[in-house]
Amino acid sequence: MLFKKLSTVERVYNIGLEESSLFSIFDHITLFVKEAEEDLIKLYDLRVLEKIPVKEIMTRDIITINKNESIDKLREYIEKYRHMGYPVVDDEGRLVGVVTFRDLEKGGNKKTIEDIMTPRDKLIFISPETSASESQKIMARNDIGRLLVLDEKGELIGIVSRGDIVRTYKIYSKGAAKIQTCSRISNFYFYDRNKEEKLKNLVDDLIMLLGGRDYIISEKEDYIEVLTKDWEPLVKIMMSRGSIDHISITTKTINILEMDIIREILKKIDEYAFEEIVLTDHITLIDEKSSIQRVITDVTLFNDSNKTFGTVTIRSDF
Repeated sequence: MLFKKLSTVERVYNIGLEESSLFSIFDHITLFVKEAEEDLIKLYDLRVLEKIPVKEIMTRDIITINKNESIDKLREYIEKYRHMGYPVVDDEGRLVGVVTFRDLEKGGNKKTIEDIMTPRDKLIFISPETSASESQKIMARNDIGRLLVLDEKGELIGIVSRGDIVRTYKIYSKGAAKIQTCSRISNFYFYDRNKEEKLKNLVDDLIMLLGGRDYIISEKEDYIEVLTKDWEPLVKIMMSRGSIDHISITTKTINILEMDIIREILKKIDEYAFEEIVLTDHITLIDEKSSIQRVITDVTLFNDSNKTFGTVTIRSDF
C-alpha cells in the first residue's frame, strides 16, 4: 500500500555554458540527474511518513502510573520498563497528566507524581489518523519526545514517540535508492553550411571506428544501425530522402561518459566542429523504490561562439 504512486515532481534546469565540447554538456546533464535523484530520495522518504497514520506505529500497550504514587515509583518504572515518560491516571483510571524523566530531574523536594507531572490541560493530543510526518513536526515545535493519541471519545489509546518515528523512517528509507533500469536515447541534429559533406564524412568515420571495434553494422532502408555483439542497439544513423538526418545513440547508463566507445564517438563528432548541434536526450530511470525519472534535454551547442543553451527537464513519478 505504501509504495503506490505518491506524487510527481518536475524540475527544470537551464544550461548556459561557454563550452564547445559535448563532453562538458554530458557532464552537466549527469550532475543534474544525480542531484534530482538525491532530492527525490529525500522527498520520497518525507512523503512516506506523510502517508502513515500514527495508529499504525504507536504503542498500544500503555503503561500508566497513578498520580498518588511517589517519585521513587517513577524511578522504578524507568529502570524496569526503559521508557522515559508515562501517562498519569487517577484512581478511576482517567488520564490526568504525563510525567517524564525530565520532571523527575527537576522534582526537587516534591514527593508525588501529581506534584511533578504536566497536567492534562497543558498536554498536546493527536488523533490516530494524524500522520507520522505531522507528529514529528508537532514534537519538534513543542520540544517534546512523545504524543498521546486519543480516540474520538477522548480516551487514551496509544503513545507515539520520536523513537517510533525514527524506526518507521528506517524501515521505509534504506538509504539511497539504486537504479534498477536505465534507458537512454541521445539524438544529435546537425546544422552547418557544409552539413551534407561533413555529415557524410562523419558517418564514414563512425562506421570505420565502430566496425574496427567489432560492432555489427547493419544497413536498412531508412537507417544504418550499429549493434553490439549481443545484438543490442548502440548507434542509429537515420536517413531522410536519401540524406543523413540525425544520429541516435542508445545506452543503459546515467553517465554515458563512463563508456569508452561513447567518448570516442563524441570526440569524433567534436572534431568536425559543426556550427550548431542540437541534442535531445531522453532518459528513463527506474529505481528499487519503483520511482521513475523521465529526463528530457533540449540543448543547443554553437561552435562559432562556444556558447551552449538549453534546458534539462526532470520529471519524477513515485
